[in-house]
Amino acid sequence: MTHVIPQCSRQRPLVPHSSYYFGPPPPDSAYGTAPVGHIGVHHPREIVRIERDYTGGEVVQFMPVFPLELEGRITATQFLETINNINEILISAYSLRHSFVYNVMAVATLQLSTLVVTSHYTKEMRRLERKIDELNTQLYNPAGLNILWPRKVAFLFLEIEYY
Repeated sequence: MTHVIPQCSRQRPLVPHSSYYFGPPPPDSAYGTAPVGHIGVHHPREIVRIERDYTGGEVVQFMPVFPLELEGRITATQFLETINNINEILISAYSLRHSFVYNVMAVATLQLSTLVVTSHYTKEMRRLERKIDELNTQLYNPAGLNILWPRKVAFLFLEIEYY
């Protein structure tokens, strides 16, 4: 008596999601192909996840390791400059000195200063959002890539959509 093992017909989802790196991409992935579709109109074909870098402790920053999936779209130098710019703004946003001054002032004025003064963190988050928009319009979108706002995932990782 022979047993036949049914083959699993697993299809790739239409709307991709990022996941932890488990090895090279499958043969049917979109990596290495020309851009297809329009950003904001169509779903991305793949999503590349850039993990957090915990080598500096609990400082919020992302790993500056160039993912091979982006090869052919942007250079390693462009990617490294992007990550360095994002990390620099994040390190500034989480500055202890600015947080201390803002909180002491808030306590001293019975929280009334928070109505008038914007926190350094909020200013830096706005700056980061403008920087990501600038990077997307100047570098990433023309190459068929799009950086997603990392606050949506609590800065645990950075996602780059691959069209």
